This record gives sequence, C-alpha cells and structure tokens, in this order.
Amino acid sequence: MEMEVLRDILENPLLRSTHARNRADIKKRFPELTRCAHEHFLSIHKYITRSPQRFYSDSVYSTFLKWLEDRNRTSQAAFQQYLFEHDAELDRAFLHLEEVNNLDWHDFFEKLDDFELIRFIDQQIHPTYLRLTEAVFAPLCRIVAHFSRLDGGKGTDALDLWPVVQELGKTSLYEVVNPYKHIVRNAIAHGGITYLRNEILYRDKKGNEETHSDTDIVRTFDDFLDTCNALALGFSIFLLVNQPHGYKLPQQLLLDELKEETKAPWWEVIGCTPSKFTGLNQLIVYCRPNTSDFGKVQISTFQTGVLAERFAPGYDRYFLSIRSTSSLPGWAAFDSKKLHELRNKKKTVIEDYKGVIQDDLIFYMPQIKIPRLIARIHNIVLSVKLHLPIALSDIRRQLGWLEIHVREAKIHRNAWGCVLSGSVFLDFPAGGVGQDLIRKFKRRIVRKILSEARRRTSLSKISRFLPLGFARVSVFCKDYRRRRLSSFGLGRHLVCTIQVKRIQRIRSPNIIGSTIEQLGGYRIAWNRAWLEEIKGQQGTPPDRYSAGAS
Repeated sequence: MEMEVLRDILENPLLRSTHARNRADIKKRFPELTRCAHEHFLSIHKYITRSPQRFYSDSVYSTFLKWLEDRNRTSQAAFQQYLFEHDAELDRAFLHLEEVNNLDWHDFFEKLDDFELIRFIDQQIHPTYLRLTEAVFAPLCRIVAHFSRLDGGKGTDALDLWPVVQELGKTSLYEVVNPYKHIVRNAIAHGGITYLRNEILYRDKKGNEETHSDTDIVRTFDDFLDTCNALALGFSIFLLVNQPHGYKLPQQLLLDELKEETKAPWWEVIGCTPSKFTGLNQLIVYCRPNTSDFGKVQISTFQTGVLAERFAPGYDRYFLSIRSTSSLPGWAAFDSKKLHELRNKKKTVIEDYKGVIQDDLIFYMPQIKIPRLIARIHNIVLSVKLHLPIALSDIRRQLGWLEIHVREAKIHRNAWGCVLSGSVFLDFPAGGVGQDLIRKFKRRIVRKILSEARRRTSLSKISRFLPLGFARVSVFCKDYRRRRLSSFGLGRHLVCTIQVKRIQRIRSPNIIGSTIEQLGGYRIAWNRAWLEEIKGQQGTPPDRYSAGAS
C-alpha cells in the first residue's frame, strides 16, 4: 500500500491514464522505444503533437538513426568517447533547438504586405536560420563528419560548418544537407543581403550570389528546421534505447522529461538554471502554478523535487522557485543527499521521504484560500476534462471513424448566408484507404470546420450566426504547416475538396484534373495525384467525369 501511495505522488494519479496513452502513442510511432529499459520518454510526445516538432523530416530521422545504430555496432567505445567529450556542445544544441521551437510563428503568420514580410524575414527568419546552422545543425552533423573522416583515414581537425557539410555530402546522409544554403548563411552572417521586389539577393564575401523569392526563403527555413528536429529526434531515440549500454542523455533532454512528467493543468515547469548557494552546487527549477489550492501545489512541488534529482543528478541542492499570480512568491528546497540515497534504495515508502524538503517547508500563500470541498469538486471536473477526450477518441478508433483535425477555418458573409473556407488533416484508421470514409463522413467534416470557424469569429460579426450558404474544404492525408497548406498545389497529400453550394450565384472552379463525385448536396473533387497513389490499394477509382479548370 505504501509503495502505491508513493507511486501515486511521483506519477500524478489524475494524469496517469493520459501519460499511459501518450506512451502508447509514442511506442506506436517510434517502435524502437519498445527496447527502452524505462518509460521516461514522455518528452518525445512533442514530435507527434506539437508544432513545429511534428513536421520533422521522416527520411532524415530514419537515415540518421540507422547511422547511429550502425556506428554503435562497429565502434562503440570510440563513439561513446566522442559523445562524452562533446557533451556540453550537444546539450546546448538541444537547448537552442527547444528555444527556436518555442517561437510562436512556425505554423502560420497573418497575411503580410511587402514591407511587413521583408521585416519579418529580416528580424525573425534570418537570425533564427543562422542560429540553427551554428548551434544545432553543425554540432549534430559533426558527429557523422568526424567518423566519416576517421573511416577515410583523414584527420578530424578544423571541422567547421562548411567542411562538415561537404563531408556529409559523401555519406549516406547526403539528404541532410539539402536545405542548407551556404551562400545564404554567409550572406546573413556578414551582411550581404539586398532586398529586391519580392526577391532577396544573397552575396557572400567572395562575391558568390544567390537570389530567392520571399516565400522560397521561408520554405527553406521551414525545411531546415524540420531537418534539425529530425536529427535531434533520431539522436534522442538512440540515446534512450542505448542508455543501459553506457550512453548519457543530454541534460536538456532530461529537463524536458521533467517538464513533461510534472506538467499538470495547475502546474508547469518552465525552466532550470544551475547556480551556487553558500558554496553548494544548486539547480533552480522555475515553476508556475495556476491554482489557489495549496494541496495541489504541495503534491506537485514534492513530485517535481524528487524527479528533478532523478533526471538531473549531481547537484547538492534543488531549489524550486514558485511564482503565481494568485499567490505571494513561493519556494521549496530539497536535500540532494537524501534524495540520492532514497533513489538508490530498493524499497521505499512515503514516510522515508520525510526530511527531504529542507525545514519541511513549502512556502506558498495563495491570496484566496479554497475550501476543501470546492477543491475536491474541482478535481472531479478536471478528471472529466482530462479523461473524456481520451475515452471518446478510443471509441472513435474502435468504430473505425476518422480523426478530423481542423487546420484552417474562415467564414465571411455573402447575401443571406456565410461562406466557409478551410482545410483539415485526417487520421485514417489502420487499414483504411480513405475514399469510402470521406464519403461517409463528408457532412461531419464540413460541420466540424464550420463549428471551428464560428468559434474563431468575433461575436460582433453577423457571419458567425448566419446559415451556411457556401463551403469549400480542402482535405489532406498528411499534416503540414498552415502557411504551406494555404498554397499547397496538387501534391499527392491533397485528397480532395468538398463543396457545398446553396448560394447559386457563387462559382468556384474544381481542382484541375480532378475526378468529380456528386453526393446529394456535396460535391467531392478527388485529386488525381492522390487517386493514383491509392489505386493499387483500393482498385480502380470511381467512374466519374474528370474536371478541367472550369
């Protein structure tokens, strides 16, 4: 019983099923982690759900992970020695990548005029691209370049960015360097940029020039970030799986795991900083509670302190800085020595942890004290909010329904009705090709986008309350950034468009070369490239008529 109580505190019982579901999804997406000796890999879930991490390059990830596994088999000792010597550099690479990923403009930015787009590229895209090349791309790619030179009997000195890129071009990871533009990088670093009309001229110190359109350079940055995320993901998976064989995880990866395992609707760890306190090495953990319930803060503080020592051992003291808008500044300090002893003890009970918090003090004084009954009712409400979506998702999976993810949804008024435009990304159930499912759920797709568009529209706009007059929805089978979906073209991941026309005077052309299917009031234009891809799985496409540009 005591062990169960301790487990409940170290793994929040309210979030246990959510974490179990996330771990199952991670193992399904990355089956290599079934060989992991532990289950502390929740931080990998961001590569499934978050933007821009989930847009990582799958081919780069697979190729890099295979190279790491092969290198581990052929020269494990030398490989481990290299990683040990470059541990600080690789740790900083993960930190820089996390900070870049946390920027708020990766998925979409509002329509900009010429000057605003130039300013955005100059102030955001260019410095971030340079930061990625130096602080993330170079350290991760240098691993491959180092051993490629050793295999060729060459020296490993002076492996700066350009020699690393040249060396990777000779290996199986040549695809990694495709989104890297050397002249663009040098022009950004040395100020050789000239803004033209809808184009940018890049010139390096040697006079070499390249010209890229505004949209091309944004796309280049997106592809480069996706490559960096793929490299980081492959490296993380490799280290997690091979940790029992003497590989050490970067501290930033461990701190990311701390954030994920302690995250709750009322609690978030936003960062960690090493420091000194009376001559002791101390790790400051910055926490942001969002509750006036001291009981919740007490449990999360204990959980965070214990897991901080587990994921980032070696400090003499762990200090939690607790800041909230509903409380005075709070804190708690943990004794590292006692936590270390208990972590290495085979059997522990909750009573053994008495004294790990210095002076047995968690200082947190909310401005309003919540009655215990209200706090318990709030716990029940939170439990429903957390578990109901999981239960509904499981039911949809068992019934073979589509998972519909709205990516864009807009409405405006036209005559008596609203005009809807948007895009969705569909998760097809296992074994489902998709055409029959789209026919079956066409109405639900349109209704979900309409509901989301109305939710995003201000209450002061009449279009939010008008009936649907016209709708045109793009359906995708693979997720992309919203800014790319808006100008996607006719690639194979565009499944179809669904059109509903009740205002007769509105005319909208079908996608070129599409196969048209009219089902009641719904007009489906199947994309030819997608039909050709699934033809072998589903047989001959439906015998409808082909649309031109009209």
